[in-house]
Amino acid sequence: MANPIAENGTHYRQERYADSIVKLFRKQLVVRSEFMRDYEGSPVAGAVKVPVRATDVALNNYDVVSGVSLTTSATNYLNIPVDNHKAINELIDGYEASAVPDNLIAQRLESGAYSIGTTLELNAINELVAHGTTESSTSALTEGNAFKTIATSIKDIKKLGVDLTDVIVIVSPETELLLQTDDKFANTSGQLGAELVRNGVIGKIVGANVKMSANLPANVEYIVFARPWAQAIDEWKVEPSVNNLMDGAHIGASALQGRMVYADKLTEETACRVKTISTSV
Repeated sequence: MANPIAENGTHYRQERYADSIVKLFRKQLVVRSEFMRDYEGSPVAGAVKVPVRATDVALNNYDVVSGVSLTTSATNYLNIPVDNHKAINELIDGYEASAVPDNLIAQRLESGAYSIGTTLELNAINELVAHGTTESSTSALTEGNAFKTIATSIKDIKKLGVDLTDVIVIVSPETELLLQTDDKFANTSGQLGAELVRNGVIGKIVGANVKMSANLPANVEYIVFARPWAQAIDEWKVEPSVNNLMDGAHIGASALQGRMVYADKLTEETACRVKTISTSV
């Protein structure tokens, strides 16, 4: 095990460190992983274009003498600036990069990765909440109506012509508790395959996968959205790593550093339904 730098320079003191890393509370990240990545262009350029087109080919009556009028169509592209820049620059004082204990490196790298993941997750959730269609009712869900209310939101998205396999339901911990008392939902939980469970699926409502997120805002009971209209744009600049500080001020010190560039966009507000509750007293 490498040794830290003491006041009088580097030396070889006999030091021992715990083999395990410090455990921290972790909320599961399940929302942004469901976003699609259908953009054209490179995020490095500063913006990407996502195709947005809600109309199909027109079908008209044909006349054997005069034929049929020619129709035209065009695909519009939504220009999405990739303008979210985040960075990690945490001082690990007293250690050269090569001398940082292995368990400390592992813990800070894991923490850095989780901090980045959480930031991306919260940004994705905020995009859905801010730009999705808010359900008209602000009354809190109950054990008696939670399942049916969510099923109704799913139905509204399916009516748009969305394939059920593209519909995802995200519920708060409180809403999950209500659902678990409903036999129709509880029965689906025991029928999930191992892969769905690994991906965070806790059950199904009228065939749509349901995930629980403790990251939803306090006033949001659930979100139902169609994946093709939720876009995530990622571009890594510098992956988190421990580097020596060569800034002319720190001596014998290192830092955990990393940087990311990203954007999230809901391209069609009707493809997302958000159920909120009133927070007024």
